[in-house]
Amino acid sequence: MKRSLLGVMAALFAFLLNVTAGAAVTETLAILPFENNSVTNWEKYAPLGKGFAAMLTTEIARKVPAVKMVERSRIDAILREMQLGMSGATDEETAVRAGRLLGARHIAFGSFMVLGEQVRIDIRFIRVETSEVVAAESVLGGSGEILALIGRLAGNIAVSLSGAISPSSTPPVKGKLEAALFFSRGLEAMNRGMTAEAKGWFEKCVQTDPLYRAQIESLGISD
Repeated sequence: MKRSLLGVMAALFAFLLNVTAGAAVTETLAILPFENNSVTNWEKYAPLGKGFAAMLTTEIARKVPAVKMVERSRIDAILREMQLGMSGATDEETAVRAGRLLGARHIAFGSFMVLGEQVRIDIRFIRVETSEVVAAESVLGGSGEILALIGRLAGNIAVSLSGAISPSSTPPVKGKLEAALFFSRGLEAMNRGMTAEAKGWFEKCVQTDPLYRAQIESLGISD
């Protein structure tokens, strides 16, 4: 059951309070690939599951650097071990199991849907030790504002933390869906060790929308 926005913010505050207070326990968060719930063109949008997870990991790491994010390679290895596909965990029990194998204190999983020119992303945060859903959030927007949607999700985690986000005078980035698909294809190729192919997709991504450059650079590959 989803909590009210006030409840979500309170839970997220509690989730990261130890970080800003300088507590000894390190908060560790793993973000699993998103499940593709698109009704049409399912295969076309399937790569976005891992792409969105990678983008969100980068954004959270940027906004709340004190939180330790579990590396994508470790998550991919655990998902293969659990015989889960690109869609990632689809229920709380599986997510908690993955979180324990990863040694993460918190785990996040969710889904997305592309419907025409609209994109919806849903996510849940679970405390692995207790299996409690501490937060649930959804964002909805146009296909031309993917990075903005990812940024909003990441911001919902950090917004309750005093001083967690530095004020910015720059307008919010948007981000085209087509470029997000190229980014996700590049990520797929990168995970298979196909560096040349990955660079080709990333070049297409930046050519389509230069706003994705920072996301590509966070992967250790420049265009």
